[in-house]
Amino acid sequence: MLKSSPLKELPEQGQVFSLDSNEAGALKALDALKPRLQGKVIGVQAASIAANFVDKYLKGVVETREYKTTEQHDLDLLAGRVDLIMASMAYLSTAAAKPGNADMAIVGPRFQGGILGRGSSVGLHKSDPELKTIFDQAIAAARADGTIQTLSQKWFGFDVTPR
Repeated sequence: MLKSSPLKELPEQGQVFSLDSNEAGALKALDALKPRLQGKVIGVQAASIAANFVDKYLKGVVETREYKTTEQHDLDLLAGRVDLIMASMAYLSTAAAKPGNADMAIVGPRFQGGILGRGSSVGLHKSDPELKTIFDQAIAAARADGTIQTLSQKWFGFDVTPR
């Protein structure tokens, strides 16, 4: 959303809610958001997990506008044609830091798990278990020595270490 928006102070600012391990808490946080979001227009990328999330949890509360790309919903946000957008935190943090997007702000709680999935992934051939082992070992080492946390803070502004 824009820094000038009346939505800039949504409840549960910065809190992370898991739809897997704390679904009740996540649903309570969503219920707290609904009165503030009633009748607002939210932009999402079409056929994305954000679109699925809004359809499942905010249907009837917000008007949804779907875009072919996230860059398109960013432009409509900056032009005032949508009240807020929903995308991954990794995307939003980098989008807000781009030149020309200084008026963008990241607000409200973060949701993860459930319909939003478990995070990023890489596809490997099942016929190459050695490569999977190499990836698993590298991720475990980077997690253990804090490399993932350090790099994610540097590039995304928050910790993406797998839990």
